[in-house]
Amino acid sequence: MFDVCVIGHVTRDIIAIKGRPAKSMPGGTAYYSAIAFSSLGHATAVVTRVAPGDEDALFEGLRGAGVHVLCRPSAATTLYENTYPDDSLDVRRQEVGAVAEGFSERDVAGVQAAAFHVGTSTSGDLAAGLLGTLAAKGAMLSLDVQGLLRKVDGRRVRLRDWPGKGTDLAGVDILKADLDEARILTGEESPERAARRLAEFGPTDVIVSLGSGGSVVLSGGRLHRIAAVAPQRLVDATGCGDTYMAGYVSRRLKGEDAERAGRFAAALATLKLERSGPFIGTEADVEARL
Repeated sequence: MFDVCVIGHVTRDIIAIKGRPAKSMPGGTAYYSAIAFSSLGHATAVVTRVAPGDEDALFEGLRGAGVHVLCRPSAATTLYENTYPDDSLDVRRQEVGAVAEGFSERDVAGVQAAAFHVGTSTSGDLAAGLLGTLAAKGAMLSLDVQGLLRKVDGRRVRLRDWPGKGTDLAGVDILKADLDEARILTGEESPERAARRLAEFGPTDVIVSLGSGGSVVLSGGRLHRIAAVAPQRLVDATGCGDTYMAGYVSRRLKGEDAERAGRFAAALATLKLERSGPFIGTEADVEARL
């Protein structure tokens, strides 16, 4: 029994920021959010898939942070090349070099947690019915929708609507999308209207992230505009959204209201923005920044 179980691919990321040498490192929602959850004091597991031989390099950080890794076999490891054309880190060009096999109900059989957080890399990552299976476990279920809108076309990633949103979101408690994703899913231009439309599919909490513009949080019909916390330096934005979600889910698990959870999550994401790699600080570090 874990506090949190994260489901998603640990990826191999090649990150290139204008004016800096490219670097290769582990990545993906499963990596960034699981380490953040564990750093915040939660007993954390991750269900993932990588190719044989990649485990040591990709799981070292997870295991070092105390995350329990449940690795399922895959012929390939998902590979992303992320390029940031300027130092604002708000714009990213993404290409895919390989894609790991997806997840099915048997991959989570017997796994129990107070919360499940699902973060996909591509639209083929989740078998039909898996979100319903997780919802039936009676735990809090959170979903970062980004991968479900990503269609891999050759090496390029193209965003498209998610056909399963009308049924699969019914059991989701907390949903996150960035503004582009929210617009594709709803047809609404404003983040507030998009959040309300997404809530109609079932989630009680909807987060629309706006990068350096902060985020909009809708919970129980009430909208909250969460300001971004100003960073002291800009180092690497990769994984900031995943880290935000770890902070938000963590605080909601502890019974905090949505606005306070959003403010905590914003500060946590900024601490991650100020360093390369995942957040490895403490809850006290986040409170101090707030």
